[in-house]
Amino acid sequence: MKVKIQKNHLSLVITLFCLYLAVRYWPTVAKLISSVTSAAMPLLIGGVIAYIVNLLLNQYEHLYSRIFKTKWAQKYRRLFGIVLSYLTIILILVIVSSLVIPELISCIKLLVANHGQVVNRFVKVIEHNKDLNTLWNSFDLEKIKWNQVGKYLTAGFGGTFKAIISTASSVFSTVATAVVALFFSIYLLIYKETLSRQIKRLINAYLPQLGKHIFYVTKVFNDSYSSYIVGQCKDAAILGIFCFIGMSVLRMPYASMIGVVTAIGALIPIIGAILGAGVGVIIIFAVLPIQAGMFLIFIIILQQLDNRITYPLVVGKSIGLPSVWVFAAVIIGGGIYGILGMMFTVPLFAAIYKIIKTDTHKRLANE
Repeated sequence: MKVKIQKNHLSLVITLFCLYLAVRYWPTVAKLISSVTSAAMPLLIGGVIAYIVNLLLNQYEHLYSRIFKTKWAQKYRRLFGIVLSYLTIILILVIVSSLVIPELISCIKLLVANHGQVVNRFVKVIEHNKDLNTLWNSFDLEKIKWNQVGKYLTAGFGGTFKAIISTASSVFSTVATAVVALFFSIYLLIYKETLSRQIKRLINAYLPQLGKHIFYVTKVFNDSYSSYIVGQCKDAAILGIFCFIGMSVLRMPYASMIGVVTAIGALIPIIGAILGAGVGVIIIFAVLPIQAGMFLIFIIILQQLDNRITYPLVVGKSIGLPSVWVFAAVIIGGGIYGILGMMFTVPLFAAIYKIIKTDTHKRLANE
């Protein structure tokens, strides 16, 4: 008993000492954390990709097991699921690109054609401006210090060269990060049961008393994020499809592109629908101002139907977070990390809310 108490005191002393060192030398610790996070970023991105792809993988593996029930066929279940999951994501990206890019190019061409007269008027104003003509006539080429011009051009070319090198390096780094993240995500999906078993063994070996609580918290977070991702993607797809159908029926321009923008915007809680509608209004107003008002009325009605009918049916109460806390999560997440923060903090708050709610009920029941 004394040995156990001494060990607990020793662990507490070591923890407090490490905490003191972290506070005392915080700039160094923060720099170290930043360096480790930057180095591990491809692995973190790969983990996020694996988590999202795993939602599709589970569905494909379940379907495969129902179709092929022999032991020999089950050996290829994981390979079948991984290939189809990544092909599904690639197919979605290709379809979205094929819908958006042609209409985006057409929109830009139309804008340039419509506003070309404005540019011509601006050029004519400059040509007929007396002050600008006087300034141009007073411009004497013989007084120019060509040595300074040469130095300036050389410095400019040097700066341009450095910018090109920096851009190329950034692109190469991004591509390398994406490749490493992709392969790491595939590795995680192939050996996910083995990694899960190893993590459970480590927790049971080193944190036997906390193991049960850790597994419970992990399950709550996993259920919260998986429900949120699946529900939001389904609702966004339905909203985008109905937006496309409605705009096609009303013969509004750029129906497929705005439908995709609306669907992507619907992935962002609360303000996503407003952003998607705002982009659509701006695009249509730049081309056909009269129909911009019609689109605004249409998208407001569509979003009201989605909020009252589609979203409760598709997502339901799977997140289980009251609206006031959803709003708080969006504000805090947006302030910390922008749009990604908004999407990340809603299921985070939902998981924390569920854990606290369950624990509160247990404590009150035991009183």
